Amino acid sequence: MTDQQPPSPIDPPPYGAPPPPGPPPGQSPYPSGPAGQYPPPNPHGSNPYAPNAHPQQPYQQPYQQPYQQQPPYGVPPYGYGAPTPPPPTDGLALASMIVGIVSLVLACGYGIGLLGSPAALIMGRIAGKRIDRSDGAVGGKGFAQAGFILGIIGTVLLVVAIVIVVVIAIAVVNGSFDDFETTYSSYSGRGL
Repeated sequence: MTDQQPPSPIDPPPYGAPPPPGPPPGQSPYPSGPAGQYPPPNPHGSNPYAPNAHPQQPYQQPYQQPYQQQPPYGVPPYGYGAPTPPPPTDGLALASMIVGIVSLVLACGYGIGLLGSPAALIMGRIAGKRIDRSDGAVGGKGFAQAGFILGIIGTVLLVVAIVIVVVIAIAVVNGSFDDFETTYSSYSGRGL
């Protein structure tokens, strides 16, 4: 035998079953008692929500200590100055960064662009020293460092390119490539 429990009043009825009966006529569907009781009707017979239905004393705030007037929005509080604009950027620092970028980009055109790298290196170094001496009056330290670093990279690539060109030139003058042409021409006549 199966034990069936009576359905809980909270559970919905099973599908297809008729809905549970409501409360008898004249009885409230809500629980009665201290927790579910409504307040008694207004004994005066007037609408309690109407304006001035129950005159009350006006609300008074408790006494507070006076405090200083707050500054308007956007004004810094006392002790802080207005924000200062950033110092002007050193033009040589900006120029060194631009020359460093352009020289590396133009390095793809047979290395011609690398000729500007030593200029970017020197301008970046001079601008960095000038900015350090200014004690914050001139900005652009990041531009100067970028130009200096790009100048170092480009100058190293320029030196490597010059070394490679010199080695190839010496090899051509000494006739190192003559054996290659002879060997290549002897192989080209044979059929494989």
